Amino acid sequence: MRILINKREYEVIEKPQRHIVIPTTKELHGWWPGKRECTSERMLINPYNGCGIGCFFCYSLAFPGYFQIFREKGAAVVAKDFDRVVSEQLDSIDVASCGYLSPVTDPFQPLNKKYHLSERIIRAFVERNIPIEFITKAKVPQEAIELIKMQPHSFGQVSILTLNEDLRRVLVPRGASTDVLFQNLERLSEEGIFAVCRIDPIFPYITDKVRELEELIERAKSSGVSHIITSVLDIPLKTKEDIFKTIKQCFGVGMEWDYRRLYQENIDGYLHADIDYRKRIFDFLRNICERKNLTFALCMEYEAKKDEIRGLNREFMSSRNCEGIDIPIYIRKGGKFYPACDCKGDCLHCTNPICGIEDLAMGREGSKKDWHLKDYRRWSRKLREEKLSG
Repeated sequence: MRILINKREYEVIEKPQRHIVIPTTKELHGWWPGKRECTSERMLINPYNGCGIGCFFCYSLAFPGYFQIFREKGAAVVAKDFDRVVSEQLDSIDVASCGYLSPVTDPFQPLNKKYHLSERIIRAFVERNIPIEFITKAKVPQEAIELIKMQPHSFGQVSILTLNEDLRRVLVPRGASTDVLFQNLERLSEEGIFAVCRIDPIFPYITDKVRELEELIERAKSSGVSHIITSVLDIPLKTKEDIFKTIKQCFGVGMEWDYRRLYQENIDGYLHADIDYRKRIFDFLRNICERKNLTFALCMEYEAKKDEIRGLNREFMSSRNCEGIDIPIYIRKGGKFYPACDCKGDCLHCTNPICGIEDLAMGREGSKKDWHLKDYRRWSRKLREEKLSG
């Protein structure tokens, strides 16, 4: 089988899952500024468009471009030699923020066992002493742990949706077992690596039981975690009928109608659960975390108030940065990068950029922007010019 993209055919490779491999020129880039809640600047990295973990609720299925090839033809797209592309881009800049692997699909999905792009990209960052983080529902390769422990600001996030292994198999069918996910956290913590547990997303009426959530948080704490991130499932309008259909198949017609009644609020093309329901969940979880001396934050949670879309982290987050760790901007000095200053890395709230990058003081009015590789290169030129003139 072959797939036609932009008048060029690509052979479909069936194992370890259906995929195609294509050349890429895509660039590192930052967050989309629209409803941004992410406090720290990041360089986003997606080596795989599409995912073999198999979450029916994955919001990337609603994304355009290569993600629609995955949705319609079941073939993930692998960015050929993306580690080399990333390395060349890192060598073209003198200013760097933490790498983010990856914001859309799992970096350690089954395809990575064949191509190892995630470990190679981590190595590209760490060899230059640039911090990098990952988020996964899979088993973390030991190589990834050995690499990131060499960089003091690098860290890992592990998504654990439920303690019920049978339910986990329904929600995340080809992810790691619940025990292995907690072992991920333990392995990171034992190496002195900051580890985050994400209960992300919570499924209303399915994984939202108070006692079970508290047990999950307690087990995460005993695994070395000091920070919890959570969200309640939101549903892209583009895939809502597929999601409701799967909920009906897995949990019954009554649950489907419960979801249709609960999910009435449309914010920028996503259905969100009733705001009162979500706030009760978040209030309860934050209180649990405070009692257990853990910090807490939300991921991409909003409410619509009159003409404003308001992020909920300002109400519920107990940490300075939403990921629970303060990471400064890094600057090249010689062949490697080092922290530019002793800043806290909360660019979204910054009004005094001691890192020297005025654009990153996004606490100023009207300064939220989406940063691209060209901006990192522009900042780099500016710093070189200032050094020469100083």
